[in-house]
Amino acid sequence: MKILNQLLEGRNERERQILILGIGFAVPLIIWLLIWQPLLKANSVAATRLEQRRISYAWMQSAASQMKSVKGGSSSRAAAVSGSPQQQITGAATARGLNVNRIEPQSSGRYSVWVAKTDYSSAIQFIETLLVTGMTLHSVNLTLLDSPGSVSLRASLGTAE
Repeated sequence: MKILNQLLEGRNERERQILILGIGFAVPLIIWLLIWQPLLKANSVAATRLEQRRISYAWMQSAASQMKSVKGGSSSRAAAVSGSPQQQITGAATARGLNVNRIEPQSSGRYSVWVAKTDYSSAIQFIETLLVTGMTLHSVNLTLLDSPGSVSLRASLGTAE
């Protein structure tokens, strides 16, 4: 109150009214800009993240059920894939309609395989086909792409040791 009295002291009546009205508008405006607006923005961001996570969760649930169904059934096309490891990879990709971007030989009979874009179930079936032919899966990285159900695949495969 001392600050307000010092501010109003020595002012005429009109200036006092203008200062009081200005303070009356400034305090709620400052509260709005410094406290309320950031809270509203944070709430909006949190709601958006929650919705994105719900969508991802629903996709993961459907992908898990697809994996279970793929795991239960064996591929009849897998037996037809034979030859060198590189031919097996290419044959399995052709059988599943995948476009392999790169097959790179690594040390000790391993191969790195890159597929830029495919649907999730085709990627899982491709890996299953290779496993059925006797190849060993050393590592796999499936990355979810922007379009629903689309993934990129990066895998390290090798001959059974």
